[in-house]
Amino acid sequence: MTRTVIYKGFIIQPAPRHLVEGGRWKLNLFILWSTQNEVHSRHFYTADEFAAEDQAAVHCISYGKLIIDGKIPGFSVG
Repeated sequence: MTRTVIYKGFIIQPAPRHLVEGGRWKLNLFILWSTQNEVHSRHFYTADEFAAEDQAAVHCISYGKLIIDGKIPGFSVG
């Protein structure tokens, strides 16, 4: 399950990564945005693990919003 979310003009695309060993899911996402007819994309991930893909996807969206809002040190878009 992945769903794209538009937030403040940015596209958050969850892409949870399945870990073969242990069967858990890692937080992994892309944020896309456009400037003057050019599309940009940044990839973000963390060591956070979740029991299910849908849990990871929901956290990807929340984390993406925090990145866009400038609330995650060292991670930014734009």
